[in-house]
Amino acid sequence: MHSERPSYKKPFHKVDISEPTEIILMVVTRDKLKVAIENALEVSPDEALEMADRVLRYFGYENVIVDNAIDSEDRKLFYRLHDAALLNSNVDSEILSSGKSWRIFYWEIDASEVERNLEKERKTKEVTYEDLPDEAWWSVKAAEAE
Repeated sequence: MHSERPSYKKPFHKVDISEPTEIILMVVTRDKLKVAIENALEVSPDEALEMADRVLRYFGYENVIVDNAIDSEDRKLFYRLHDAALLNSNVDSEILSSGKSWRIFYWEIDASEVERNLEKERKTKEVTYEDLPDEAWWSVKAAEAE
């Protein structure tokens, strides 16, 4: 007697279609993901591009992937992006014919959060002369007085 394997159906978001609504499809491109990673994790553009490429190699044209497909080193990156809210994780439980529960973990790119991160400015603040306190100008004032 062989045990029945669970189906690998992807989780989906239920949409209420009782009322007419506008559905906006957001596409996450390599460049968008790079900028979002750069802003969210405060990394260099080159590092952000490398991370975006690693993520998109798994997703391809899909928005949801099975966790089993991810290399353990890349999973660390996925958790960093999850902490930054750029990726979501989901779990499905299937009951096997033997009665045991089979859990399947998924990763999903959060396109709306990627879009939000495109608008964020980097948290580093430029210091301008106007921001300096008056005490910083004592040597300049002393030199002018001479």
